[in-house]
Amino acid sequence: MGLRVSLFGTYQEKNRNAWNWEASRFNASRFAVDPAYGELLDKTAGSAPLAFNPVTFQLNGGIVSDLGLVRCGSGGTPAGCMKGHLFNPAPRIGFAWDPWGDGKTSIRAGYGIFFEHGAGNEANTGSLEASAPLVLSMAQPLPTNYTCIGNVGYGPAFDPANTACASPLPSSSAVPPSGSVFPLDVTSIPTKAIWPYAQQWSFGVQRELPRAFVINLAYVGSKGTHLTVERQLNQLHPLPASENPFGPNEPLTIADCTIPPPGLSGSANPGDGSTPFMLENGTQVTPQNPAYMYLQAACTNPNIPNVNSLPGRPYPGLGRVLALQNVANSSYHAFQGTLRHTSGALTTGVSYSYSHSLDDASDRSDPVLVNSYDLRENRASSNFDQRQLLNFSYVYQLPLKDFPRRFSNWAHDRAPQDSSPPNCCSALVTRMFDGWELSGVTLFQSGTPFTVINSAGNTGISLTDNAGVSSGLGIAASYPDILSGLPSPGSNPRSVGPLIGNPSQFVAPRGLTFGDAGRNFLNNPRRLNFDMALLKHFKIRESGQLEFRAEAFNVFNHTEFRIYDPDNPGSSGNNIISCYAGPVYSAGFQGSGADCVTGASFLHPLNAHRPRTIQFGLKLGF
Repeated sequence: MGLRVSLFGTYQEKNRNAWNWEASRFNASRFAVDPAYGELLDKTAGSAPLAFNPVTFQLNGGIVSDLGLVRCGSGGTPAGCMKGHLFNPAPRIGFAWDPWGDGKTSIRAGYGIFFEHGAGNEANTGSLEASAPLVLSMAQPLPTNYTCIGNVGYGPAFDPANTACASPLPSSSAVPPSGSVFPLDVTSIPTKAIWPYAQQWSFGVQRELPRAFVINLAYVGSKGTHLTVERQLNQLHPLPASENPFGPNEPLTIADCTIPPPGLSGSANPGDGSTPFMLENGTQVTPQNPAYMYLQAACTNPNIPNVNSLPGRPYPGLGRVLALQNVANSSYHAFQGTLRHTSGALTTGVSYSYSHSLDDASDRSDPVLVNSYDLRENRASSNFDQRQLLNFSYVYQLPLKDFPRRFSNWAHDRAPQDSSPPNCCSALVTRMFDGWELSGVTLFQSGTPFTVINSAGNTGISLTDNAGVSSGLGIAASYPDILSGLPSPGSNPRSVGPLIGNPSQFVAPRGLTFGDAGRNFLNNPRRLNFDMALLKHFKIRESGQLEFRAEAFNVFNHTEFRIYDPDNPGSSGNNIISCYAGPVYSAGFQGSGADCVTGASFLHPLNAHRPRTIQFGLKLGF
């Protein structure tokens, strides 16, 4: 039994240059966003555009505090922007029992709690580096043809009737003055520290068997609590299913976003605030319909008001609110078994585990948290989950030192029991054959999971922000839907590598939904790998030893593909769908007028595991 007490302090920025965003400090009644140009407006000054003073890092009119930004270590805010708690008691208990007292059986079990202080970029002050207002991240979607906003420095002088514009800007919108502020992205950490912790437990039996075998069987489990996750708190809340104008297997298309209802002129722009959307299923979505705002967000184009001006955003006047919170959880359960055997010069071992790791987010910035308001939707196999792991290892002391004598006996037809030393071999040759060791590891493992992401568009079917919540999360904004029973199209010579998986099962998601495939739906291919090493020890005088090693990784040069590289997610794009077509809007459709497979990268290899690698080494010990 034991008790560990972890004493944790809070992070602090040395020069008091860290700022946190707090929801309770945000003055929502002060801000608005211009629907055409997207600049931040001050309602207390007649909805005039706000300007930024880059010298003092202050927004005019005390706007920093109204935006909800507080400076760590100032005005009563703790130096780390969060209140901490120092003492974190972590008890643990365990036992080991020899039930028969013969020293050949051991039954072990244990349980413990382990607190984690967190790295500098988790839910603490370290994550506030390079955030507002010291570093400004803001976006201004161009309202129409960019030549219409020349007064801001992008083209000729502004002219509301400029025929070069795709559509004249609303007369109520004035060109923002130089230096105008646009909705900021802000970063938020908790105002009170909540330290992550893990509970770990195990139960195992170890037994020495006859003939030098040792077996070990165990169950191991753990649970992580208060793990860090990054949420976007300024996205729209999802549209209720009862208000969705799309039926099952009815995707949101470019036509839904651009074709005006019958009877309206060709210059009418669906989503401009007054013109209804005309869906391909025949439904008209008017501005009074709750789905109208979500279609505006999903169908963002220069003729639709700036998404930051949509009334459904929780914090009007802000861009993304990236909140780091300790609210995620994880669990792990595993059966583990090992068998070890030693017989003379040969030692072998086998280990096997069957396990499952689940969590809400595997990393603070897990890129597929599409609905920030419901972490339970994100619960799935962990990004690093490997259901089965099998290792076979061996070390063999090669009996080459007896090879000259045995070879001489064979060559001279002497009986094996004749142990008279041969005259053929010198002491130097004996040294050369002595001390050789062969070792190796054979590994079998199931593939890690990955998420299939909906980012379609090149066939006009489905949009990246398919749910229309304006999360600003780029490609990881929605999933496809799943339709089982469709045959795989097979591979093709114009794509790099073989097709791994069936793209036909992924269809365009129902309009204004996140898609039902969910996080980490597929797995990379399983892996079988052989590593081997040959080494020789040379004795150098009394106290020295020289070791020679020849090592080969992936000895048989077996190509083992990956669709998604969990160690380098920024470069992994073969899990992204960019095409749907056919009667059921499938990502695996091949037919007249559309081909989503030929030359595509979806579900084709991104890269491969390590190729055969051979290396040599010398090590001198003295």
